[in-house]
Amino acid sequence: MEPKNEAAVRHGQDLVLVVEDSLLVAMAIEDSLMERGLTVAVASTIEAATDLVARGLPAVALLDLQLPDGNSLELASRLYEAGCAVAITSGLDSGSVPDSHGFAIQFRKPTSPDLLADWVVTTLQTLPASQAG
Repeated sequence: MEPKNEAAVRHGQDLVLVVEDSLLVAMAIEDSLMERGLTVAVASTIEAATDLVARGLPAVALLDLQLPDGNSLELASRLYEAGCAVAITSGLDSGSVPDSHGFAIQFRKPTSPDLLADWVVTTLQTLPASQAG
């Protein structure tokens, strides 16, 4: 597939972490990101995501709030402190993400995979060169 825009081509080597326990949702997000020329790592649990992060810090992370092995707030904090841009998706009320995690943009489920992918591309364009690919 051809990337949807030139900006995505420039960011083709950026790693995007998707942490989502619904297989179909994860696949749809992964497809939207890959269509834009991005490199994607997918995990369905916090444990699996932590293992992936140990192999390489992503530039951007899309985290489902509620996962089988807990919520992703601690992972979000660790990623943010390491220099990763973070978004949290949740089907819960907007107040489910505490103020301490104001660094993370919040998307309410269901959210279009294309909207998430467009946010990733825009975010990558604004990261300092040392952070983005």
